[in-house]
Amino acid sequence: MATLRTPESEEKYQAYLKTEAHLQSCSLCDKESLHTFAFWKIVENSFPYDKIAETHHLIVSLRHASGKELNAEERGELDTIKEDFINPRYEWIVEPAHVNKSIPSHAHLHLIIGK
Repeated sequence: MATLRTPESEEKYQAYLKTEAHLQSCSLCDKESLHTFAFWKIVENSFPYDKIAETHHLIVSLRHASGKELNAEERGELDTIKEDFINPRYEWIVEPAHVNKSIPSHAHLHLIIGK
């Protein structure tokens, strides 16, 4: 499978997956916020797409919920955040297809500034 990470970052990511730490707790719930909204927070990505990204953050729902489980208030705020906060600051908003989501149980989007 193709990756958007450099070989070094991909190796670090694969090593993390082998520890199964991601099965013990949700790393997105535990991440420190760079910016917090009512229902969302922006965090650093521990395993960035550094092959293509100068900056790679994630926008993560504060409530541990999949995208399908988000309520109307959470979805509405995300739309506002995209328009008012994300669009002026980032070049791309990326949402991998379900098969490529490393944490499908927690709603998040990738926020990218390219190299």
